[in-house]
Amino acid sequence: MVTHLRSTGGPPGGDVGKQTEEEPTDKKRREDPNPSSSSVTMATGPEGGASQPCVTVVIRVEQKEGVAWKNTGKELTEKKVGLQLCFSVRAAVIGPVVSWERDPKNKPMMEREVGPEKEKVILVFSGVCSRWFPLLQPGTFYRLVAANTQDPSVLIGCRVSGRSGVELHTEATLQVRSDWRLHTLTRLLQDPTCTQVEPPPVLSVSQVLDCSSELVCVQGQVCERVAVSSRTAESGSSHTGVRLTMCDQTGQRLQVYLDLRHAPYPPGLLPGNTLLLSGVQRKMSRSGGVYCSFLPVSCISVMSLGDSRCAPPPPVPKMHLAQWAGTDQHKCNMAQVKGHVACFLFLQLQWSCSQCGSVYSQVCRSQCGSSCSQFESRAKVVIEDGTGEAHVCFSGGPLQTLLGLADSQWEGLQRAVRVRGHVRIFPQGRSLVCDGDSDDFLHHFLFCVCSSDVMCRPIALTCRRLTNQRPEEVRRFTRGDREFMTRLPRPLQLTCVHLEPD
Repeated sequence: MVTHLRSTGGPPGGDVGKQTEEEPTDKKRREDPNPSSSSVTMATGPEGGASQPCVTVVIRVEQKEGVAWKNTGKELTEKKVGLQLCFSVRAAVIGPVVSWERDPKNKPMMEREVGPEKEKVILVFSGVCSRWFPLLQPGTFYRLVAANTQDPSVLIGCRVSGRSGVELHTEATLQVRSDWRLHTLTRLLQDPTCTQVEPPPVLSVSQVLDCSSELVCVQGQVCERVAVSSRTAESGSSHTGVRLTMCDQTGQRLQVYLDLRHAPYPPGLLPGNTLLLSGVQRKMSRSGGVYCSFLPVSCISVMSLGDSRCAPPPPVPKMHLAQWAGTDQHKCNMAQVKGHVACFLFLQLQWSCSQCGSVYSQVCRSQCGSSCSQFESRAKVVIEDGTGEAHVCFSGGPLQTLLGLADSQWEGLQRAVRVRGHVRIFPQGRSLVCDGDSDDFLHHFLFCVCSSDVMCRPIALTCRRLTNQRPEEVRRFTRGDREFMTRLPRPLQLTCVHLEPD
C-alpha cells in the first residue's frame, strides 16, 4: 500500500518550469518521535543560484523500480483521469531538511546536511515526474529541492498509521511534485556516512547461466529482438511483450522476456546495443533451460549503442557432436560444428499460400482467392564428425549452399516447383524415392543432386540446438536365451543457421 504525502495542496501535473504559489507554513506536521529528523537548518544559498527560497534534503538512492502504468489518482483533474507513468525509488535520507534562500543546485555537500541517523524513504514519481527515471541511479547521492517554499514538512514523508502498542516496520513515503528538482552530488563530505555504496554485482550472460541467484543484474549485447503476444481466453485481448536474446564474448546466449502489459515500451532495445538489466528474475524452464523475466523492480539501462547492420555476429564456441550432446542445453544452445554429410533424410520444396498456408500451384488449392505465395524449402541430413552424429535441418540460403546450386539454378528450381506446388524426396533402403512421378525431369534432377558424391563432403556450419530433444530409447535385444536392455541415445537435433561456403 502506498501512503502519499499529507499535504494535498501540491500543484497539478504540468511543465517542469511552472512555479506554484507558496504553501502555508502553518500546515499540521506529522508526529515524529525523533525530533532531529524534522529539524530545519538555515543556510545561505550560493551566488548565481535561483532567487526563490527552497528547502532541500540529501538522499542516497538504494533501489529503483521500473516505470509502469498505474492508477495513482495523484495530481489529476476530471478532464485528466486514467493511468499514469509511475515508478518508485527507495532511498536513504542522509540528513535533516535544510532551508535555503536560493537553490544550491549541485554545490558541494555541507556538514549541516548530514545527520547521525539515516532514515529510509520511498519516493513516488508519477506523471511528468517520471522524467527523472533515467537520471536516478542506485548508489548515487542527490539533493532533492522543493522550490518556492520554506516549509520543511513538504520533504518529510508520511508513515502508515497503526494502533497503539503495534510496532510498524513500514518506511515513510513521499510523493514527488512536478516542480521539485533533483541535483546529482559528486563532491561529498569526508564522512563515513557519505561513502559510496557498492552497487550489486553485474554478471555476464555466462555467469547468469551458471549462478544460482534468483535476482540478478546482467549486462550483454542484444543479438535478437522478437515481439511476442499471448491471447487470453476470457477477454480475447492480446497482451504484447518482447523477447530479447542477449550474448557475451563467449557466445553464450540468454533469453529475457519483457511483459509490456502495464509498462511503456523501453527505448534502446535494438540488436547491437549493450544493455544493463537490473533486478531481473532468473528462472529455470521445464526443459532445463535458463531464462530471465522482468519484475516491477527491474529496469533497463543502455550502456552503448551499436549498428545492427554492420555488427559482426557474436562468436560461438566450437564443439564436437558427442561433447555437445553431453552438455546441458541451457549452457550451450549454439555452436560451430565441422563434420561430414552422411546422407539425406528428406528434401521438401513447396510453394505455400501466404494467406491460408495451403499448397500453391499456379493458384491456391484451397481456393481462398489469394494471389500471393511464398517458396519454402527444407531438408534434413545426417552429419557425423567421428565422435557422434546429428540430424541437421537446412532451409533457405543454407540449403542452397548445401546443394551447391548457383542463384540462377536456384531460381529455375523454384519456377519448376511452382508448376507442381510440392516436391518431396526421401530415402527408401539404399535408393531415393519421391511422392510423385519418378520419371519426371525435376525428380530426376533432385535424385542426382542428393545422391551425388559431391553432397557427401566435409562441411563447417553454425547450428542451433533444438529444445525438444528426444530422450534415450530403451531397446530389448535377445541373444539365445539371454535378453539385454540397452539404452540408445537419440541423435542430436540441430538447425543450421549458417553454412560456410566451399
